[in-house]
Amino acid sequence: MTAITSPTPTDTVVRRARIGTAGAVLWTLSSGVWGASDLEDQPYGTLTFAAVAVAWWICMVAAPLLLLAGHSALRAVLAPVTGRLGRAGIVTSAAGLTGMSLGIGIEIASMSAGGGEVPLGHVILLAGFLVAIVGGVLTGITVIRRLTDPAARAAGWVLVLALPLGIGLGLLGSVLAPQNDAVFWAVLTLPTGIAWVLLGRSLAAEHRTAATR
Repeated sequence: MTAITSPTPTDTVVRRARIGTAGAVLWTLSSGVWGASDLEDQPYGTLTFAAVAVAWWICMVAAPLLLLAGHSALRAVLAPVTGRLGRAGIVTSAAGLTGMSLGIGIEIASMSAGGGEVPLGHVILLAGFLVAIVGGVLTGITVIRRLTDPAARAAGWVLVLALPLGIGLGLLGSVLAPQNDAVFWAVLTLPTGIAWVLLGRSLAAEHRTAATR
C-alpha cells in the first residue's frame, strides 16, 4: 500500500472533510425529510410550508454542494497517488452531484413559488445521478486501493456498489411504502450519503491526528 502525504495543509483538509461530512449527513437524511414532510402536501403560504421548503432546500440542494468540499479534501489527500482514473472519478462524481443539486433545485424553486414539478429539473436530476454513479464507482475503487483506514475502505465499497444498493432499497421500499415518493429519493441519495459520512469522518480524523503529532 502506498503511503500518502497530503500536499494540502492539514487543517484545510480537516475543514473540508468536516464540511463534506455535514453535507453527507444532510444528504443521508434527505429522504427521511421528504417522507416526513412532502412539500406538495403543505398548504401554500403557511408557516408549515415555509419550514418544509427550508428543510428541502438545505437537505436536497445545499447538501450535495457541501459534499463537494469532501471531494476536494479527498483529492488533496490522494493527490500524490490518485492517477488519471482516480482524478477523473472524483471530478465526475462532483459534477454529477452538482447536476443533482441543480435539477432538484429547479423543482423545489418551482414548488416554493406555488408551482409543480418541472420536467427539465427532473431530467437534469437523473442525468446528474447517472454521472455521479459513474464517478462514484471510479472514486470508490481509488479509495479502496489507496486508503488503509477500515471506514474509508468501507466507504469505497459502498460507492462502488451504490447502484445495486439503491436498487435494493427501491425494491424494499416498493413493498413497505409503495405510494411514498421518498423511496425514489432514497434510491438516489442514501448509499452515496452513507459512503461520504464514513469517508469524510475518516479523512477528518486521520488529518486531525496528524496535526497533533
